[in-house]
Amino acid sequence: MNIKQHFWAFAFAMFACSSGGSGGTDAVQQDIGTNMVTFRGVFMDFQSKSPKEGVDLLVLNDDTGEPLDLEKYPPFKSGKNGKVELTLPAGILVAFKASGKDSTGWFEFKTSYLFHVASNEQARNIYGVNILTYNAALSTAFVKLVDPNSLGHLAGTVYYVNEKGEEEFIGCLIIEVLDENGNVLQEQKGQDGKGIFAAVRYFDTRNDMPTSLQVSSMTHKYNSRYMVANLPKGRYTVRAKLKDDGSVLSQVSLMAFPDSITIGNMYLRAPEFPSNPTPARDECIGEPPY
Repeated sequence: MNIKQHFWAFAFAMFACSSGGSGGTDAVQQDIGTNMVTFRGVFMDFQSKSPKEGVDLLVLNDDTGEPLDLEKYPPFKSGKNGKVELTLPAGILVAFKASGKDSTGWFEFKTSYLFHVASNEQARNIYGVNILTYNAALSTAFVKLVDPNSLGHLAGTVYYVNEKGEEEFIGCLIIEVLDENGNVLQEQKGQDGKGIFAAVRYFDTRNDMPTSLQVSSMTHKYNSRYMVANLPKGRYTVRAKLKDDGSVLSQVSLMAFPDSITIGNMYLRAPEFPSNPTPARDECIGEPPY
């Protein structure tokens, strides 16, 4: 790669990070050699938010979803207390693939993907979804596993990051998913009423799990958590919009893979958002009615 190509690769990565797609703790440059940096993170269970050791991990190309370089970056396991530390090229975004059991043998993870990770981040949480959570999520969301060999799922959270760096939920939010041609996908349901394609679901405040639209009011603060179930392999855009006026707050580009779940968070920050954009109404701020 020549100097000009290095420049544009670096410029693209910085744009992606600043646009809210990368999320997580702001990256800190840690040069350890020419064009190389140290990445530091922790592998965590998505539901319990607890670190897990011994889970199988693989670094992927953020654009293609393929292994970054198997010779330089072969599969590895998360370390003690979930520690992940790698030497990566500077100025790029990577993705992670997680699967298998942790060191205790009690936690087994569904194949999980996390995209848009800056190579020089120093405190990044790498989430995986354990199989018990995965199965329960689809059940409570009233979603049918039509064909796991060809369909996968997306999930994530939309956060407002306040001046203290704390992550806040955003109320009265709606999620929509678009295909590569920019078409908004509409959910398809089977005869039993379960979602069988592009099923957008929100989370229940009582158990922090996705639930059917009949249960969720679609206005409360847990709309910040979302799932999009049953999508063919491919790249999709997930948009977060205010329910009141349909304005787009943020969006993220994600890849879906068969029989797996891809996690993609969105982060709203100042100066674009001086404060949490949640409308100041009880239905948006408080608990939903049941």
